[in-house]
Amino acid sequence: MFELADNNGLILDTTGRSRTAGGVLPIIRWSFYLFIATIPFETVNAGSAVEPTAVSLGILMASLVFQPGLVFRKPTTAFGLFVVYLLIFAAPIVAGPQNAYANEAWWQLLVATELIVMCWVAYNVLQHEYIARRALFVLGLACLTLAALQLTGISQNVTDFGGSTKRVTDFGFHPNNIARILGLGLLAFFGLAYATRNSFIRPRWVVWIAFAMIGTAVVQTSSRGALLALGAGVIVFALRPGKADERMRNLALVVVAMGFFLFVAFQFESTVGRFEDAVDDGNLARREQIFPMAWQLFLEKPIFGWGPVTAQYELGGRLAHVDEDSKNAHNMVLNTLMTNGLIGAIPLFGGTFLALYAAWRSRSGPRGVLPLSMIVMLLVANMSGNWTANKMHWFVIAYALSSGVALTKRGKVWRSGR
Repeated sequence: MFELADNNGLILDTTGRSRTAGGVLPIIRWSFYLFIATIPFETVNAGSAVEPTAVSLGILMASLVFQPGLVFRKPTTAFGLFVVYLLIFAAPIVAGPQNAYANEAWWQLLVATELIVMCWVAYNVLQHEYIARRALFVLGLACLTLAALQLTGISQNVTDFGGSTKRVTDFGFHPNNIARILGLGLLAFFGLAYATRNSFIRPRWVVWIAFAMIGTAVVQTSSRGALLALGAGVIVFALRPGKADERMRNLALVVVAMGFFLFVAFQFESTVGRFEDAVDDGNLARREQIFPMAWQLFLEKPIFGWGPVTAQYELGGRLAHVDEDSKNAHNMVLNTLMTNGLIGAIPLFGGTFLALYAAWRSRSGPRGVLPLSMIVMLLVANMSGNWTANKMHWFVIAYALSSGVALTKRGKVWRSGR
């Protein structure tokens, strides 16, 4: 039986709970945890009224009426930039002439608005270390559940996404998406034990069971981009500040973790085969064709871009692939540039950089390198896919940004002698 420890490594009791929750009402805390638990299942019944995350997000938003102060706060610079990006994203949809893609464009605008509002709410709630640690723990548990369902065959599907290679996935999810989600859940679990100032999970060895299960499920998907992104996130653990012996321990953990991924990867022919295709034949699941064409679209309209949806249909038309009328750029940078040009890319990338900077600064704080590890994985994953329309993307951005505030609060508490 494992235990959850607070920031000082002590087991939490009822008194500690009421003191460390930062004044956030229980109904909001538990609604937030419920929402986090459903994020890994985001694409179940996608687009329908009963999508798990749609229901749980609705419950979270409804709970905010009991404490509206969590929302009505002065926004940070990063969120100001995200709002500017949203306005630029919306401009051609609202003011431009309606075309055959208008309905899809309005839907994308609705989703983008929802995600940035969700990110703002999560940012405010995650500033409280008590809630942040439990939210990450819930995320890890949800991903462990998803991995267990896949490994036991209960929800396992074998598909040929991205070519003729048979790939394992969960509930029919796209294998790349499920691999990225599971990878971030793995970092959350592993980080709560080894990346933060004090381990949140005792004893630590139980984390390795979750690590093995989730890691194996990620490798099963044969997602090259997700594996490389997860590897980058794990390597960040070696950057955790500390004494020489602590640094050596962190480096040893990274070596063991990377060795595990290599060992498991060689047990699956599909995973090895996809990496061999990339190295020997330059086969990147058509990204070798998509990236140059997306860059060409940007060069043709570098300032304002082609507009939401229109850019994807233009790219799909030029690629002229059978059964694909539209195509996203499979890269966050290229997709943003071809959709909204430089004028949209600057605020989006600026806000993302501030999140990365906040995570970097918080390395010496109570969260250690966990925020940096997660956002590094997120950004690397976004180089082989565009994830800005996923809730997990904006949750990680919120967690990274809130880590800077948590570090400041921690410093004030320390200076006041509390």
